[in-house]
Formats: sequence, C-alpha cells, structure tokens
Amino acid sequence: MAPLAGIFPSELTALRSAGLLVAAGIVAFAVLRRRSLRNVDVLILLAAGLGLAVVSGTEVTDKLLSAFSFERGNGGRILGLAVFAIFVLFLLVLRAISQAGRNSRQLSAVLEGLAWEEFRQAGLPERFRGKIAIVVPAYDEAESIGCVLDLIPDEVCGVPTAVLVVDDGSRDGTGDVAARHGAIVARHVINRGGGAALRTGYRLTADSGAEVVVTLDADGQHLPAEMERLVKPVLEREVDVAHGSRVLGRADRDHLARELGIVFFNRLVSLITRTHVTDCSNGYRAVRATVLPQLVLRQEQFHTSEFMIEAIKRGIPAKEIPITVERRLHGHSKKPAVVRYGLGFANAIFRTWLR
Repeated sequence: MAPLAGIFPSELTALRSAGLLVAAGIVAFAVLRRRSLRNVDVLILLAAGLGLAVVSGTEVTDKLLSAFSFERGNGGRILGLAVFAIFVLFLLVLRAISQAGRNSRQLSAVLEGLAWEEFRQAGLPERFRGKIAIVVPAYDEAESIGCVLDLIPDEVCGVPTAVLVVDDGSRDGTGDVAARHGAIVARHVINRGGGAALRTGYRLTADSGAEVVVTLDADGQHLPAEMERLVKPVLEREVDVAHGSRVLGRADRDHLARELGIVFFNRLVSLITRTHVTDCSNGYRAVRATVLPQLVLRQEQFHTSEFMIEAIKRGIPAKEIPITVERRLHGHSKKPAVVRYGLGFANAIFRTWLR
C-alpha cells in the first residue's frame, strides 16, 4: 500500500472533486457521442478527460512538476500546470488551424468541381477553345459589370475572345446582368473571395483549351481597351505572363495609406524574390493557359501577389506592362480596412514565399 499512498492524495479537496467530475463528464460525452464524432476528436476528448482525472485524483502530476523544478509553495504548482496547459492549447490551436485550412481547400475544390460540371454539361468548353478567355471575377457588381463587358473587344491581336464571369455568391443579380450582356456565367453558391473566383475561372478556361487567359476586375478600374498591351507579348511568345502595372502606367489617386502600402509591398516582394516588381497588387494580367496548372494558388482574397510570386518561383517568363487604373464606376471597394488589408496582404506574401 505504501507505493499507492504516494500516488493518491491524502485529502480529496473540493477543487480535486470538481476536476474529477468534469473529467468524468468529458469521458462520458466522448463515449456517448462516439458515433457522431470523428475518431481523432474522440481520442482527444478521452485524452483530455483522462489527463484531467490524473491531475485531479493523483499525485503523479506533482512528481512530474517537481522534475521540471516547479516546487510546492508560492504558486509553483499552479504555474507549472499553466505552462503545460498553454503548451497543450498551442498544439490544439495548430491542429485547428490546419483543419480549417484543409476544410477551406476542400470547399474550394467542391465549388470548382460543381462549376466545371455545370460548365461541361452545358457544352460551354467549346466556346473557349483556341480563343482568348477573359475571366472577370465579380461579387455584387451589378451596377458596373454591364459597362465593363460592353467594352471588351470581340478580338484581340486578331484572336477571338470569349468572356467568362465568375459570380462569387452575389446577391444583387450580378450573374444575370452579365448573362444579358453576352458573358458566360459560372456561379459560386457562396462568396469565397476574388482568389477563389479566379481559380474557378482559370480551371474552366484552361481545361477548355483557351490560348490565353486575361483577368480584369468587374468594377471598371481596368480598361478593356488596353488588353492588347498584355496579350501581345504572350501571343508572340515573348513571355508567358504579362502583369499590368499602374506604377509604370497611370492610376487615379487613392488613399495615402494604400498608396504607401503598395510601395512597401512592391519593395518587399522585390526583395524576397530578387526580382524587380513595380505593382504586386494588380489583377489585370494575361497568362498562357498552359502555364496555369503549374501554379499553386490558394489565397481566397489576397491573390494578386500570390500569382506573381508563384510565377517567379517557378521560373515562368514574365514582364510588367504599363496600364491605367481608374476609379471604380459604382459602389465601394470590397477590400478590408487598411490595417486588415495590410496584414492580410503581408500574410499572403510570406505564405506564398515560404511554401
């Protein structure tokens, strides 16, 4: 009995009793809900319950804490438990982040797959074969998109164009307006962000056999009349990607904070990629369709820098072309506030660079 006396506490305090009751509740919940929970979640709950039972009902934890120099007195034990609890919580947070990322990628894949299946069954891939595909991601742009589509030329550099609008969960009839103005429309049932809409557009047009894919915004900031500047170097095999640059061209004045942010991020991308970049936040570009499968694109919102960094990392020939960026025709920008936008943009840059 002597060894057991050293393991179990001599007095079962109210705090220890409460811990044991909570531990029993956690274990019972895991057992009763095992059919509706995933195996890994059941194991985590059982481990948490058993761990709490050991901490509350035995002196094993005291011996472990002593091994790490967390001695009794002056809150040493509490501090030790807090340190170990934080470590466990850190592991659980990492797992939650990983799971969230995996769920997001799976959802994006489902949306792309549904859009492609609907696209294929409607016989639309033939509309893009051998043509210049114009992909316009749109979210609640019913007021602007009609004007933009009417300005897109029927051919660029002698090659016919075909327009695909990816309606990213709009609630204002954006897709219907686009269809009335002659565009083919692919729809996301929920809003996922401009990056997700572009991935769908890239897949649909590249798998359809398009020659070149051009992307531009639905708000009227990019001028369809300048499309030939981007398409020409790609068609002539000079490069595989032509990025539009407002710095080399012209842009209407924006908020000072955003303009300073563009300067900062251009220098940051130039530094980490060892390539001179003048405009890493511009979505007006032309790309050879056969290049798109080589790129790993995961960003839902901050996709412009991701595309540019991916192309540089994979050694895809590219150049920047002077273009004009004007004020949006109607409404307001869907971009987050300046601070959130800056943090999100920085996160996208480093995640793309590190992977």
